[in-house]
Amino acid sequence: MYLVDQQRTGAVKEEIRRIDPAYPVFVDAILDGVIQGDLYVDHRDHPCVYFVGTTTGIYYVAGRTEAALSLCSTFIVDVYKKQKRENRRFTLFSANPASDEMMKKCFGSQLNEMQRHAYSYDLTSPDLIVPDQDEMIKRTNEQVIAASKVFPSSYYEAYWGGVDHFLSNGVGVAILNGEDVVSECISIFSSEKRVEIDIWTDEACRGKGLALLAAQQLISICVEKGKTPHWDCDVHHATSAKLAEKLGFQWTKTYRLFYASR
Repeated sequence: MYLVDQQRTGAVKEEIRRIDPAYPVFVDAILDGVIQGDLYVDHRDHPCVYFVGTTTGIYYVAGRTEAALSLCSTFIVDVYKKQKRENRRFTLFSANPASDEMMKKCFGSQLNEMQRHAYSYDLTSPDLIVPDQDEMIKRTNEQVIAASKVFPSSYYEAYWGGVDHFLSNGVGVAILNGEDVVSECISIFSSEKRVEIDIWTDEACRGKGLALLAAQQLISICVEKGKTPHWDCDVHHATSAKLAEKLGFQWTKTYRLFYASR
């Protein structure tokens, strides 16, 4: 596999999109240079396989055929072994059934597997109605992060490379109850044109529409910026899927994710 120089990544998006029209947002975030990561291809001039990874151990593989993917399987296994030796994360998003089969043949039962639904928001949809709750809502800042129960500074280190980088390139909103953060909706990844949403509500405050309110606020910000919001969830997480559909997200695909236990 060959490492692709950052200056050449622009044309790669369309090639990946031909294989997987709904590829993950973090791939764009790397290709756009928003977060750190690398792109590898199987051939310098006429690639058939694309392998993209963050510096924190989140990967994506897409290939035109299972045969082409199989020829690159040793490279992927070596990446996994290196992560395992260093006790670091290995999570791989699979593009399609061809990459699913390659991963299963390579790893067997070494990796855990889950299926996830991917959703996308149509920016041409009718204007989103966002309730006026300004006294409850705050844009994510250093004070919100310090008070957060599930999105502390370590979260932004893992996904963004640091709090400052998130605050400069990401977006988030928090719902407050006094000084307490009771619900949050943030961009786990963001590229020039796309945003992937991560969301949480305190268990004691669920059922009050706070997640809906937080997500509406974040979607509104994304729409203003001209960025398409994306939503992913486990196939068994019916509550998350229902909320996505209520917000106006449209299902795009169901995919497999392979990950190592730590």
